Amino acid sequence: MNRWKFDNESKKKVRGLRRRKINLINTLYEKTEQLPNPKNGSLGYWHIHLPFAQGHIDSNKAPNKLRREIMQILIDRVSYLINLKTPSQHQYRIYTVISLPNLFDSQIGVIPDKSWFNGFFERDSQEQKWLSLNLQRDLIKEWELDLPPNLVVKGFKEIISDEDYYHEGEIWFIGELN
Repeated sequence: MNRWKFDNESKKKVRGLRRRKINLINTLYEKTEQLPNPKNGSLGYWHIHLPFAQGHIDSNKAPNKLRREIMQILIDRVSYLINLKTPSQHQYRIYTVISLPNLFDSQIGVIPDKSWFNGFFERDSQEQKWLSLNLQRDLIKEWELDLPPNLVVKGFKEIISDEDYYHEGEIWFIGELN
């Protein structure tokens, strides 16, 4: 059962949602038309967050169909970027992070090589914990997404806790994770 399928009690439409979705798609396509060089980023990797207003994407009025479409676009753009890699870019690792229930926190990333993942998925501090999700959970099936065969999926329950903030959710990494 999908814990994060949102019950949109309100049947009111969100004004301008179609236009915003088209703008999101166009911006993501524009920013991922070519494979970015992860070494050009100030952090040593390249990433892009969703170009969409948080109030619209995480609103309880946003339909699940929109959330599903956005997740599928992220997966499709990762697959597209992987197919653009040249032999000199074979070490690059391309992935998306899908964050639930706050889809706004999702992103696409390109890192220079797989060594970045060494220890990356091990988060166990007081401020941040990532706990592997039950293997019966399957984001792809729950949201009826299409997954290209060359992509790997890893899901975690994320717990963030500090003095002024507490958050529990899920983060799903999809892409070249090995």
